[in-house]
Amino acid sequence: MSVSNAYLVLQGGRVLDPASGLDAVADVVVRDGTIVEVGTNAAANHPDAKVRDVSGHLVTPGLIDIHTHCYPGLGDFCLPTDLMGVDSGVPVIVDAGTASTTIIELARKAIIDHPDTKTKVFALMDPSQIYLANKSFICHYLRIAGDERNIDIEAAKAVVDANRDVIVGFKVRPTITDNPDRSPFLDAAHAIAPDLPIMIHLGSFPHTPVLDTNKLLYQLRKGDIITHACRGGGGQLDDKGEPTKPFVDAYERGVLLDIGHSAGDFHFRTARRMIERGYMPNTISTDLNVFNVDGPVFSLSTTMSKIWALGVPLIEVIRMNTVNAAAAIKRGEEYGELKVGRSAEVSVLRIEEGTVQLSDGHETIEASRRLRAVGCLRGGTWHDAVHDLKTAPDALKEAV
Repeated sequence: MSVSNAYLVLQGGRVLDPASGLDAVADVVVRDGTIVEVGTNAAANHPDAKVRDVSGHLVTPGLIDIHTHCYPGLGDFCLPTDLMGVDSGVPVIVDAGTASTTIIELARKAIIDHPDTKTKVFALMDPSQIYLANKSFICHYLRIAGDERNIDIEAAKAVVDANRDVIVGFKVRPTITDNPDRSPFLDAAHAIAPDLPIMIHLGSFPHTPVLDTNKLLYQLRKGDIITHACRGGGGQLDDKGEPTKPFVDAYERGVLLDIGHSAGDFHFRTARRMIERGYMPNTISTDLNVFNVDGPVFSLSTTMSKIWALGVPLIEVIRMNTVNAAAAIKRGEEYGELKVGRSAEVSVLRIEEGTVQLSDGHETIEASRRLRAVGCLRGGTWHDAVHDLKTAPDALKEAV
């Protein structure tokens, strides 16, 4: 269900905004899709506004998931866009490399800009001419993903320049060809748009060889993103479970760490080691697709709950999916903060107390609480988190 109103107040929730440091019971007032006031008893200044009582819930800047696969019909392992977006209490999502330079325009027309899409969608584009992420890894099986003829830097520059409102960076599979020390696809992304971040898939792919992890880490720049950063066997930890020197150097250079959960690319064990040693993830993302939506990922709030269960403070968990995520995709001036004058992207979550089992697909841990999305504002329009709520215990399914 969606509700739109000229004035809308989210009243009485615990407003948690890491960017401003606000953590207090307060109201968020929206007019015509824009935040106009945030503060204690702000609702009193707008007596004619429609009020949505969110008392007892968390109210945060709109959550951002920077790694999804949300182009259904283009990649056969993609999920419906809004399922992992507004239907999960997430107003802003990023597709991570489902489509390439010759396909991104189709993705815009069919999904990103389509009037039926309620979620704000950005793209991390594959720099190849032809790439489609699918269940069978067809582009790797046919060696398209390892063929340098699939790179056209000048054509890709034109595509990026024409779509900078949507393209926020690249998702690169660092396939190697004749030179084991370089990936022409990583080099191409650097050349196409040096100002845009590159998200790197940490680990191997079927059928096509990839750049050695240590060599890869030294070729990443400040602001580039390692997704699946807490996977097991990704090469970021040595045989003793300690971060390798190339990994430490990359982290200190400003390379960002993203969870990128997926079906098997997040391990509690790896995450514990990294967090204990001071290598905190910068962002939490899901890598949601048909292989993991029914477990172990489920939703962004479930993934956030797993990081919270590892002892990361709640405000830092929220930071990873708001101000940090917005900065990672270079949209910090638009998203990630409950700031007057900005578009009203706001998420509402609840804390469910009680024993809960959380799985990474390899290990199950027991936690005493979890986060669950209730709904969100996307451009000032309210959407119930119908996907996230469907897995809630029956007694808790009723949204605010």
